Amino acid sequence: MASLPEFTKAELYEKPFPWTIIGGQVYAIGSFLHSHPGGLLIRRAIGEEATELFLSHHSPFSVAGQTLEGFKIGTLAKHQVTSVQELWSRRPLQRVFWRDLLDAQVPLLSQNFKAEVVAVLMLILFFSWCYCSYVLGCWRLNIALSWFWWRHLDAGLHAVMHGDFRTRHDIQAGLFWIYSLLSHRAMEYYYGARELKGNGMSKHWWHHIYPNDPGRDPDWSTMTGVAWVRRHTSAQWHPCHQWQCWYWLPVSMFLEPLFELIQVACALLEAVASLLEPPMNGPYVSRWAHVLGFLCEVLFNPGFQLVAFGVQPFWKALGVLLLARATSRLLLYPFSEVQHYMPEHILNREAADDSAEWVIGQLLCTANLEFRNRWAWLMDFLMFHGDSHQIEHHLWPAMSFVQYTKASQVVRATCARLRLSGSRRAGARVKSRGAHCHTTQLATSRATRRFVNR
Repeated sequence: MASLPEFTKAELYEKPFPWTIIGGQVYAIGSFLHSHPGGLLIRRAIGEEATELFLSHHSPFSVAGQTLEGFKIGTLAKHQVTSVQELWSRRPLQRVFWRDLLDAQVPLLSQNFKAEVVAVLMLILFFSWCYCSYVLGCWRLNIALSWFWWRHLDAGLHAVMHGDFRTRHDIQAGLFWIYSLLSHRAMEYYYGARELKGNGMSKHWWHHIYPNDPGRDPDWSTMTGVAWVRRHTSAQWHPCHQWQCWYWLPVSMFLEPLFELIQVACALLEAVASLLEPPMNGPYVSRWAHVLGFLCEVLFNPGFQLVAFGVQPFWKALGVLLLARATSRLLLYPFSEVQHYMPEHILNREAADDSAEWVIGQLLCTANLEFRNRWAWLMDFLMFHGDSHQIEHHLWPAMSFVQYTKASQVVRATCARLRLSGSRRAGARVKSRGAHCHTTQLATSRATRRFVNR
């Protein structure tokens, strides 16, 4: 059998077909894009070293590895070639979690279009809320629920980016179109640059592979540098923490949101001005799509509410918007920090053996919020469980949000059997209105290390 050719990265970038690299092997996946069972998720692998992406999204007991072999065209020059089977043999813990999930008969996709029905009903409720809040001027309703809808719209775009709602591709495409318009500014983070058209790895996908990693997680720079109220020594603003306590609340709730409104207004004007630039500066249709998407977000998103300014008196609309943003900032501020910003685990992670596998990093650097109040749990479910099941989401990124509750039972049982402290929800707990943040502390016990080193 003739040996396969070797390619350098420079040679691959000149190829006219979609390709990806997994385990040092090159695959031409263009003919498989439209028939991929995971839908558009496969586009994230185009032009990328996608080993981690492939292993995190496929079961070791599926036919994905065998299917992949049919598209192999060569190897990457000066790189070690490793088969998919060998790659999986290096991840015994992840194999255990997958086996337990399959034994519990928990599918990745939603059944009977449950996720799609929830999403459609929530969008109907959202536009009804917009009418009552923006047009009828129900300012109390506006302030009370802006934070919820702001979070829901971001969670909706996040869910569709991970392949949720893919029971039918036309429904998934429709939900993607709606959520991308209502949360247009988040598209670059979740979807990637507009020029790439959904191909390759976006910042959010790098965050999934390297959560809480100071050198490789894109979210880390935001947590340590851009967001200035941080207590930990990893934050660049930490030396100023003693005097921040005097004014951080009004600055976070009012001053920063006001500056963001000014920044967004300037960005919208720049997008409109780009329509006057010559054709060689980019496709005209793409620029129009960007402007329309930006305008839709500014019109309807709870963070901007431009529709209200066209119906309500200016000062009333501005006052309600600022109060709504202040309330949203206060309620949503803790969520992102407690889930992924856990610098206290950095030393433990650096001290861990190099053989500690991917699943250990996911469990170590991800946290869940436990909602003991049923109403709080319901609201979180309607936000697609974006906060109460981050651990399950990171272990199975392509899983639909309606399956997280069942998957969490698998995680607890597996952690208990393997003596991982995640089953006990050990660690620091931050109580806030019935919500408990619990971080998973593992990967440091000798038993875990022995298991990983097998």
